[in-house]
Formats: sequence, C-alpha cells, structure tokens
Amino acid sequence: MLAMLLTPHRVHPSVLASAWLPLGRGNHGALREMVHGLHCHSFGLPATREPPSDWVGGETWIVAVDYDSGRRAVFGRPGAPPARLADAVVASCSIPGWYEPTVIGGRRYVDGGVRSPTSLGMMARAGVDEVFVLAPMASVVADRPRMPHERLERQLRSLITMTMLREVRALRAAGIGVTVLTPGPEDLAVLGVNLMDPRRRRAVFETSLSTSAAALASPAGSAAEAVA
Repeated sequence: MLAMLLTPHRVHPSVLASAWLPLGRGNHGALREMVHGLHCHSFGLPATREPPSDWVGGETWIVAVDYDSGRRAVFGRPGAPPARLADAVVASCSIPGWYEPTVIGGRRYVDGGVRSPTSLGMMARAGVDEVFVLAPMASVVADRPRMPHERLERQLRSLITMTMLREVRALRAAGIGVTVLTPGPEDLAVLGVNLMDPRRRRAVFETSLSTSAAALASPAGSAAEAVA
C-alpha cells in the first residue's frame, strides 16, 4: 500500500489488491521438502545434501512477486535474484492471504499469479516458437452453475480467462503458436469452488486425464479449437 501511495502508476492493480489481504499463516514446508528431495535426486544426491545451484532441465523460469515493491521476479532468468529451486517454487505458490510470504535474500515474495495468472506476456521475447499453457484458474469453455457461490467463482474465473486470452492473442500476433488447456464443465464439476481442497485431488487428476486428452485430440473447429 505504501508503494502505491508513493508510485501509484507503477503498482499493478491486482498486486495492490493483494496488499489488503491479511498476512497468510500457512506454510509450504512439505512442498519445500518435496522439491528439495527431487532436486537432490536429479543429481544423485541424498536429501541431506545441498544440490548444485544449477536449475533442473535447462531453462526453468519460476515467477513470483516481490511483496514489498509489487514488482515481478522471475527466478532462473538472467538478472533475477539468486534462489534455491525449492525456495523459488514455494515463493511462486505463496498465495497472499493464505500462505506466508517466502523470504529469499532478505526479500518477501508471493505467488506470481498476483501479477498475471499465466505470465504469458514475458514469453513474447523469449525466442520460442510454441507455448503450451496449463491454466487451472481460467476456463475457455465454462458452465452455468445455479448456486450463488459457484456463480461468484465463475465470474472471477471469467476475469482471469480474459486476462489470459489477451496475452494469448499478443503471442499469436507475434507469430508464436499457443496451445491452452483450461478446465471445462466436466472438470469444474469435480473441482468445486475450493481449489485448495485436498480431498478432490485424485478425482480432479483422473478427470483431467480424459478431458485433456479429448481436448487435444479434437479436430480444428470443434471444442478443442476454443481451448487451443
């Protein structure tokens, strides 16, 4: 909020909105341990060791937002603050109001989705020919639920979808191929309105295996064209 008062034109509206949420209390200790263990395993090291600073799998960019300045940080990209892979992943999952910010190099970071649901815009100058997008918070093919809380969730999802599609159009205008996968009506019925509900994970995963495959296999002009 202080950054907004000092430099209002430099603070993204959605970043400003996150400043009004209470400080999250949850932490991603289990997620950090899992990513750290996988990172160590990729180098053939026990989890008790510290893996090399090299990122896994070539170029890996992980997006977060500096909680104090409101600026985006892309860990793994040249010029970004140095960070361990596990810490960068946790920072990118630290949803404001739900999880506590992640401290890296003395700075606090939160989920990059605060700035953009997909961060697609920064791919325009990345030198890539094709981009695949998995956007669980958007829905190109939505449903029409009856319950008021479900309709409210769909309105938020619609705003996220419009933001994503604007970035998709910009990439396509630059000659970059873009394929987008978002939850459809069948997925939304399984997801529910609480995306943090762990009881739905297996059902969501199993449903997505069939719906995603069907969407990618659909011929041009059908439902898949609306998604891709």
